[in-house]
Amino acid sequence: MIHITHAATRESSGHHGIEIAFADGASHLFSLAWLRDHCTCPACRHPETQQRLLDTFALPADLAATAIELGAGGRLLGVSWSDGHESAYPAAELHQALSPVGSLTTDITTWNDAEIAADFPQVSFDAMMAEDAALESCLAKLERFGFCFVEGTPATPAGTQGVATRIAYIRETIFGGYWDFTANLQHKDTAYTSLAIGPHTDGTYSFDAPGYQMLHVLAFDGVGGENVFVDGYRIAEIMRRDTPELYRVLTEVEVPGQYIDLDRGIHLVARRPLLRLDCSGRLAQISFNNHDRAPFALEPKRQALFAEAYATFARLANDRSLQYRRRLAPGSLALFDNWRLLHARDAYSGVRRLAGAYLNKEDVESRLRVLRMKRAQLRAA
Repeated sequence: MIHITHAATRESSGHHGIEIAFADGASHLFSLAWLRDHCTCPACRHPETQQRLLDTFALPADLAATAIELGAGGRLLGVSWSDGHESAYPAAELHQALSPVGSLTTDITTWNDAEIAADFPQVSFDAMMAEDAALESCLAKLERFGFCFVEGTPATPAGTQGVATRIAYIRETIFGGYWDFTANLQHKDTAYTSLAIGPHTDGTYSFDAPGYQMLHVLAFDGVGGENVFVDGYRIAEIMRRDTPELYRVLTEVEVPGQYIDLDRGIHLVARRPLLRLDCSGRLAQISFNNHDRAPFALEPKRQALFAEAYATFARLANDRSLQYRRRLAPGSLALFDNWRLLHARDAYSGVRRLAGAYLNKEDVESRLRVLRMKRAQLRAA
């Protein structure tokens, strides 16, 4: 439970606000304009939709706080305003505003082969389908490690789709929604062959690449076909530490990806840096697919630096010590973050039936956010 230990009006650099200190040591000077704009009363925020009803731009320019007080043991901040309005702010909401909007609270743990083997993320299908606590555990592992296996999943279309729809709705792409195929080259993609596929992320040709992916082998009769997963965030950590200039260029150069199937009238193109950072400079997305990289040219010196950086990332992605390897088998469904993990597959011979689906990033995070909120409400009740 978040508590406010101190609140007082203060001026900084000509701006008036209320400085708030929280029990966990965090503190922030909230401007008066920000606080009034974020009033939580029913007249300012719709109690059901949580949408702002207040006309932000109609507030008086000379607005002032006439009184402040702490209530509910520090869990509530009350403010009286010079325009006669009264506001009450839950401490938890004010504290949450210090983090990026919608950010989750799970610690991110990067890994290599040895480390993930010692703390392997998995849940059982039966528990996940029946218990919200198990579903939350699955999604928390997914957030922390970038993947989670759902063991005991029935090797059927219904079982595979059941995992997806337990979390969110299945995303439609040029490959359809739920896919279930053999090496039939139904689509012009090496995934629809038995050839080896190097480490990559999917959808580099999409403006909004699929956030999460599910893979489930429903049947396999053959040899080879070992699957590979690599933590792209660990690769980024290594490059930032050992080759900062190469790391930087991968955050700056936008690499185009493309998908071409002219028979179906499709030519998709999108571009973004291999290492996409958010507004605070934190790594937000890995986007690497040498198979789908489209032609592009830079100034020669910049091109050489990019080529070195791109090759360094590829070398690390193929470093056996950073790869978790396992041939997927019926009953073991892999759910992974396509904005973080690279996946690959060795060549194989024989017959392999693969099923899977994509899920949107925001939908999976929404599910985890709501599960945590409900658990917190039950604990507080």
